[in-house]
Amino acid sequence: MKIMLCNDDGIHAEGINVLHEQLIKEHEVFVIAPEKEMSGAGSSITTKRPLFPIKIKENFIAINGTPVDCVHLGLHQLCPFEPDLLLSGINFGANMAEDLLYSGTVGAAMEGREFSIPSIAISAAAFIQPGSEGKSQPNFLTAAKIGADIIEKLHEIKIDSKITLNVNVPNLNYEEINRLKLTYPGSWGKRNPPRKETLNSGKDQFWITHRNKVPENEENSDIATLTRGEVSISPIGPRFLVNDYDQLLKEWINSFN
Repeated sequence: MKIMLCNDDGIHAEGINVLHEQLIKEHEVFVIAPEKEMSGAGSSITTKRPLFPIKIKENFIAINGTPVDCVHLGLHQLCPFEPDLLLSGINFGANMAEDLLYSGTVGAAMEGREFSIPSIAISAAAFIQPGSEGKSQPNFLTAAKIGADIIEKLHEIKIDSKITLNVNVPNLNYEEINRLKLTYPGSWGKRNPPRKETLNSGKDQFWITHRNKVPENEENSDIATLTRGEVSISPIGPRFLVNDYDQLLKEWINSFN
């Protein structure tokens, strides 16, 4: 299979390089990624300045832009072949629930929707394990092996190119992974308020922080699945369509007429 590989952690990040090493055993791979970390870039694009390709090595190109810039340039101009698959990752840390809106890993994967090829975003969790202190490290090798497993069976299913498979892998050894499960995005809950600090100069600065309290998530959510040590696979897309309020909104809109 011919694969175009991107990420949001940058061309030199461990995740993308571990995944590349796993994939080139069986596939032809072209890597195009930001020259520096662009975590949180979402689906942003660069339009106010030029973008330049920087050759790192054969079939490794860095771009002075966002993850979406990389995919857009790769698919239209720079990839030396027509890819069979667009792969984004491996991200440092999980990409689930509301964080999908901010994720450059997910944004890059969804940019392939104009092309008739499947797209997959892969993230490696960095959850704190019970009884441990501090932040656990993601297991990139496990995530890479899971990614290779999914790719091997991808030909068995026809997925609309407008749908991205968002894959999150727990930080366990490959042999400890119990199962892969179809999931939907859960919820991390409300964000913490910005943290304010006053500098010696008298100026105020603010820090955006993560959440301290996570609500209980249903069994089939991505968060609950990953917490159980299972691989979460959520089909996602860019339509942002919610049908739950169709009738209520239809009646409300008709009241204007």
